[in-house]
Order: sequence, then C-alpha cells, then structure tokens
Amino acid sequence: MDWLARCVDDPETFLRAHWRRGPVLLRPADPPTELLTVHGLFDLVDGGTLRSPYAGLFTAEGTVPEADYCPPRIVAGRALDGCPDPERVRALIRDHDATLQLRYLNHWHPGVRALTTGLSESLGRLTEAFLFYSQPGRHGPVHRDEGDILVIQLSGTKHWQVYAGPTDPGWQPVREDDPGPCLLETEVHPGEVLYVPNGYAHTARATGDGPSLHLTVALREAGAVHLRAQLRRLLSAGLELPARPIDEDGLLRTGADLLDHLRARLAATTPGELVAAARRSAHSSRPTA
Repeated sequence: MDWLARCVDDPETFLRAHWRRGPVLLRPADPPTELLTVHGLFDLVDGGTLRSPYAGLFTAEGTVPEADYCPPRIVAGRALDGCPDPERVRALIRDHDATLQLRYLNHWHPGVRALTTGLSESLGRLTEAFLFYSQPGRHGPVHRDEGDILVIQLSGTKHWQVYAGPTDPGWQPVREDDPGPCLLETEVHPGEVLYVPNGYAHTARATGDGPSLHLTVALREAGAVHLRAQLRRLLSAGLELPARPIDEDGLLRTGADLLDHLRARLAATTPGELVAAARRSAHSSRPTA
C-alpha cells in the first residue's frame, strides 16, 4: 500500500510543490481515516492495558498529573503505576475540557505502525504518531515541533493557524510568543490532511458541535545531536581493539590501528550518507505537543 499517496494524494506534486516549502491543506482521495475512530479510541481506554507515557491528559493549565487519573493497580501482588482509569479520564474530559493524547502509536497500534513504516520508507525519516481527542473551543498554545507533520483529521473539525518557520538554527520545540505572520489559517475537516513543515509554528482549536479527533504523524528531522550520535556509530562499526594492551608498544599499535580505522571509515562516508542515517534514528527530545 502507498501510504504517502493516501495522505497527500499525489506524492510527486506534494514533494515538488509543498515539501519543506510551506503549509498546505490536502484533500486526498483515500485518506487513512479507518485507522482510528472515537469509538475505537475509548475501546483502547476501556481495555485497561494503556500505560504512561503512551497516554496522557492536558488542559489549558498544563499537563494533568498522573495521580489524578492513574490510581495504583495491583498486579500479581505488585503495585503498577501509570494505568489510566477510564472513568477518571472521562471525568477530566467532561468536567475540565481535558485533551486526551495517545502517544507513539507507531510502537503499539498495528494499523498506525503500518502507516508510519510506509511513510518512513517513502521519505527516509523516522516517523512517530500521536492521537489527540479535544473538546470544542479547546485552544492550544502556539508552538513548534521537531519534524514535518501530517495532521490527519479523523472526526470533528479543527481550526489551524500556521506561522513561519524558525530563522535561528538554535531554535527549540517550545511555545512561541512571537511567531511572525500567519501563513495559513484554515478549518480541517474529516478526511483532510494538513501539512506543516519542520519547525513552523502553529496552533489549533477544536470547533463545531462535537469533539475533534486527529492523528498527528511526525516525520522527524535530524539535528546536530543525531549527526554526532550517528557518526560515533559509523566510526565504531567493525572496530575490534584489545581491551588492555600489555606494554607501551602494544598500546601504540592499538592507537595506530584506531586512527587507521577512523581514517578509513571517514574516507568512506559522505555527508549525505551521514544525514540519511541520522534521519532514520532522529528520535525527538520531547513528544509532539
């Protein structure tokens, strides 16, 4: 299955005209809205196997403490923390307009894992997925995320404002007080997909008469930390050295072997190969907000 086509309809046009160029609202002919429904979401909550950090709640005041909805559970005589209680989750959504977020579905939801695997293969990026269930009127702060995102609206509607990308290479994926001019303001309906390029500031608000359910697919981009980590892995690949050379000559030979290995590995590695490898392991420093 061509998962990229299901999200953007025409991958060639998308990559040529929109990828990394600016936000755009897409209306694919066969969006993957079958992956999750509101009913399916609460089946997961009621099933009792969700645990933190795969599930979380937040309100306008910030993250809801786990103690407010995750009472201790006794399993085989041991206390198990981080298990959301379905009734407490519903009460927080109903009484406090809390947003429910399911995180890293690519780890544990088979359908979403197939989607993220397909997108990773098409775009050469580590791909993660997050589900948001928000009440009408719930407004998130303007912020930036690490990586390009595809927002797949599953049910309900959401109003989005997308601002310019960062201008400082030292930018952080945090709230943005001065995002600059709004580049795109749009309402996203079920079956539509919003593309937001890497680091572009954005905010969203659920609209209409009912809650909004959307899946955010984050296509992570590499940074300096990922390049350094990948370089260490590339340089150490195939390297075998004695743990404790027994004399001065042995230590010098080991040092020479190490330098020869590093020179050979560096000579055989191009910047493009290093970047591509780093992108495939560019885990975010924080969940997508």
